[in-house]
Amino acid sequence: MQRDMNAQFSLDHVPGLSDIFTRRRLLADAALVRHQVFRKVPYGGHADHTLNIFPAEAASGPGPVQLFIHGGFWRSLDADLFSFLATGFVPFGAMLVVIDYPLMPETRMGGVVEACREALSWTYRNCARYGGDPDRLFISGNSAGGHLVAELADRPSLAKARLPENAIRGVTAISGIYDLEPVTRSFQNDSLNLTPAEVAAFSPLNRTYDLAAPLIVTLGNDETEEFHRQSESFVQHCHQDRFPVSLLKVPNTNHITVLSEALAEPENVLNQAVRRQMGLLV
Repeated sequence: MQRDMNAQFSLDHVPGLSDIFTRRRLLADAALVRHQVFRKVPYGGHADHTLNIFPAEAASGPGPVQLFIHGGFWRSLDADLFSFLATGFVPFGAMLVVIDYPLMPETRMGGVVEACREALSWTYRNCARYGGDPDRLFISGNSAGGHLVAELADRPSLAKARLPENAIRGVTAISGIYDLEPVTRSFQNDSLNLTPAEVAAFSPLNRTYDLAAPLIVTLGNDETEEFHRQSESFVQHCHQDRFPVSLLKVPNTNHITVLSEALAEPENVLNQAVRRQMGLLV
C-alpha cells in the first residue's frame, strides 16, 4: 500500500529532526571555514556540474581521495551542506571531493547518473593537481547518493566513463536505495515521476551486477525496514569471491545522523571502517 511506503521513505520517525538539520548546517558552515576548500570547481558543461575539493592536510605526499555523492532523493540538497564530512578525512591525510549534480525532475535519472560518472572521471584525471592520488580513489554516498555510487561501481559504468576497471579502489554505500520500484509506490514519486524504464535500468538490485571494488554497505541501525531490507539484499546480490562485501549497521544512528554522527566522526566505527578501506588505519 502507498501509505506503508510513504512511511518507509519519510523522515517523520526521526526525533528532533529540525534540530538535527540545524546542527548539520552549522557543522557544514564551520568546516568550510576551518578547512582549505576549492569550491564550485567545474567538471562538465552544465551549471550544476561542479564539485568541492578539500585537499588532504598533513600529507607527506599524494593522499587517497574520497569522492562523496550527497542524497536528497535525487531532487534536492547540495555539496556545500555536506562539507562537515571533511573533518572525518582531511586531517588524516585524505582528500575529500563532494560533488553536485543536476537534480530531478529537471533532468531524468539517466542524466543524474551520467553527471556522477563525469565527476568520477574528472576526479580521476585531475585530483593530482590538488594533491590527490588517482590510484587511490574511493567513492561514497548516502541515500540517493548510495544508489548513485552503486551505479558507478558496476564495472560497465567504468567502461562508459572510459576509466580503467580498477579506477575505483573502494566503495561505501550508505543508506542506499538499490531497488527503485518501491519508491514509485510512495509520495516521493509525486515529483520524481520515475518511469518503468528508469526503474528497470537504474535498479542495481534487480539486474546483473559486476562489482568493481571492495564494498561496504552501511546504514543507521534506527532506519526504516525498507532501508534495512534493501541494504541486506544488496549485500547478498553483490557477494562474490573477487572483492570483500560487508554490511555495517551503525548503532544509535538514523538516516541523517549516520553521516554527521558517524561518517564524519573519527572515533565512530563507520568512519574508521572507511579510513581502513582507504589504507589510513591498520
